[in-house]
Parts: sequence; C-alpha cells; structure tokens
Amino acid sequence: MFDKNIHFEIIFISCFNIYATFTFKYAIILVVKTFILSILLFFSIEGSRAQSCDINGNKHYDFQDIKAILDKNKCNACHNKASNLNTWTYNTYDAIWTTHQCNQAIVVAGQPNNSLLIDKLNGGPTACGNAMPLGSQRISNNDLIAIETWVAIGAPEYCLSEFEQIKDILTMNNCNSCHITSDRWDFTTYHSVFLKPQNSLCIDQIITKYNANNSLLYQKISDTAVCGLNMPKEGIPLSEINVAKIRDWINAGAPEFAKALPVSLVEFRTDVNSEGQIILNWQTVSEINTSHFDIEFSRDGQHFDKLGRVDALGSSQLGKKYIYIHEHTHTGYNYFRLKIIDYDDHFTYSAIRVEKIENSIEIFTFMPNPVLKNNLCTVEWYSLDEREKVKLLLISINGQLRKEFVLNEGINTLDLAGFLSGVYYVSIEDYFTTRKIKKLVILDY
Repeated sequence: MFDKNIHFEIIFISCFNIYATFTFKYAIILVVKTFILSILLFFSIEGSRAQSCDINGNKHYDFQDIKAILDKNKCNACHNKASNLNTWTYNTYDAIWTTHQCNQAIVVAGQPNNSLLIDKLNGGPTACGNAMPLGSQRISNNDLIAIETWVAIGAPEYCLSEFEQIKDILTMNNCNSCHITSDRWDFTTYHSVFLKPQNSLCIDQIITKYNANNSLLYQKISDTAVCGLNMPKEGIPLSEINVAKIRDWINAGAPEFAKALPVSLVEFRTDVNSEGQIILNWQTVSEINTSHFDIEFSRDGQHFDKLGRVDALGSSQLGKKYIYIHEHTHTGYNYFRLKIIDYDDHFTYSAIRVEKIENSIEIFTFMPNPVLKNNLCTVEWYSLDEREKVKLLLISINGQLRKEFVLNEGINTLDLAGFLSGVYYVSIEDYFTTRKIKKLVILDY
C-alpha cells in the first residue's frame, strides 16, 4: 500500500502536469487567436480609414485618411521632417499648406486642378519639378480619387460639420450673447451668417467660401484679425479643435447640409487599348439634377477643348458607370477632364487624367515658325528614353549662345521677349547624344 504522502505527491504532480499541458496549449491557442484578431482588426482599421467621416450617410475624407494613403504609397520616405530632399512635408496638417519653391500652392482648398499635389500625382508632366512618385510608378486610381475628393471638399483636418453644428459651437462659446442682431452680426440662420453688418469697417467678408484665411469669422476666432477685435471679446477663447472645425467648414464651402457637399466621382480612369485608343471610364455615387458630361481634351494640360458629350442618368440616388472612347489620339501626353453640367447650366470640373501614347521616334517640333518678335513659341519634345527634361540652346546665326531653356517632356512654351528679329538655331541633345538642330526665324511686327 502507498504511503499517503507519496500518494498525494503523485496525484499533485499528475494534476499539475495535466494543468500545465492544458494551460500551455490554451496559451498557444490564445496567442494565435489574438494574433489573428489583431491582423483582422488592423485590416479593418485600414479599410475604414478609406473614408472615416460620415454625415447622414455621406462619407468624406479627413487629413488622417490622406496621410495614411500617402504613407501607404511610401511618400514619407522623402517627404518627412528629417529629409533634405524636399521642401514639403505632411507630418502635420499645417505643413501641407506650404507654397512650393516655384510659387505654386501645394494644396488649394476646393480646387484639385490648381493644387500642385494633384498635378504631381496624376501621371503627366508637372508645372514645377518632377512627377510623383519618382520613376514610372503611379499611385492607384482609388488613391488618386481619394486625394482629389479630399481637396475638392476643402482639404479638411477633421470630419466636416454642417451649419447647425457650427451654430452649436458658437452658441456653446456664448457668442450669441452679442451676435443676435443684424447690426452686430447674426448667426441664428444659415442665410444671416453670411451677412456683414452695414456699419462694419472691415474689408473681408464674414465668410468667403473655400477660403477661411480671408473670412472675418475665422480671423476673429483664430486670433489673426487685422480689423476689429478678436473674439470672444471677453472670456475663454474657442478651443483649437473648434477653431479648426470652423476653418474646415469654411474651406469646404460653408455647406448648410451634408448633401450640399460635392458629390465626387468614385472612379475616373483612362486606359489605352490594343488599338491605341484611349478609353475613359467614370462612375458617379449619385446624380441629382445632372444633365450631361462634356469630355474635354488638351495637349498641354492647360488649354482644353470639347471632345464629346455623354448624357447623364438624370436624377437618381444611384450612381452609374460611363464610358467614352477617344479614337484620334496624339503621340505623347493626352489630357482629359469631365465637365459635369446640371439642368440649370451650373457645372463643375473633374480632376484631370493623363494618358501617354508612346512615340517610336524622338519628337522635337516648335511653332509658329516664323514667330513674331516678343511673342511665345510652343515647343513639343518627347524622348526615346526615360529622360524627363532636356536643355535647349538658342544660338544666334553667328554661333553665340543667346539663352538656355529647360524643356519638360511634352508641350513647352518659350518666352522670346527681348530677342531681336533674325535667324536663330535651336538645339537639343537627342537619345543618341548627338545634337538636333533646327532653324527658328523671328520677325518684326
């Protein structure tokens, strides 16, 4: 017969081994489940960041959404505080509003096509500097649409507010203790919030849509007023987030309701088919009072002409997919945009899409030739290699270098102001590192 103490030890050890085995297995299962849940949570968060803001079912982007998209495309490899390779960062919301060294704004609230950020990302030559991302890689159509939509609604830092929410912020900060009559400014109705008192000596309007910095309301609550007193005149200033929400609302066009926010395209892309035609595809979220789309085309991304028309679905809460085929393409860059026209003849423009038709020979042409003195000359250049720029030399007939220009691949404009009439030679270095020389004649008036 076993000793009781020994028998107890055996039972204890056996139970401990079973418990330990069970605990170890359970721990492994728990770790695995936790890991899987973490992965699922990560992707669900990443997916939800696609459009994190929702006003009555209308989704839109905030700054953190856009920052996540830029990070995903590895823009932070260069565009960060520690990098000496750039003059723009997006580490903070304030940093994105920098004006580029070429004196063009990186982001213009409500205007994607005038924002250098969009110009650099849409796949064509840019107004200043290099296209992004560097090299031949392009960001996805969905990412480009997201950034364009964000800029179109005013590039907000936070989720956008409606007028009633702005009114609540002002009321909560006791602004209605003074501002309840038209001669002191009244924000009790959406209409009255735009009306400046007749006795006001300030030049700026109370609200300038899509431009908070030029709006008297934002100037006074952000302690930047140059006319009159900052607000509130007495008491605690508005919190930073409340000031930012009012700024975002003004930059979004100061909408009364969520439905007043621009209805953006959920898709707009271009592709080249096997026959060399360019296919335009776009899809709307919903269409209210939409008459038709004019398809506009440009060779230089600046001067657009109507190419065709596609009738819209009309008025519907449901979106629709559209297609347009451009058959008569041009070698080099082809620029497209949509002019979205309502039944009341109001219209908005989509962002620009760029598609390049490859050239089999190096292209170097300019017009007009002859050109009138002090006029502009248009130069078209497409390389056979990966060069994005080339140096152009303007040489007098006796061999003297008169001026150097930098050509970007595509359409360029040369300013010939100050040149005397006569015969000149225009020269670039081609793919074979030999010089291509053409004759240019400048005439008197």
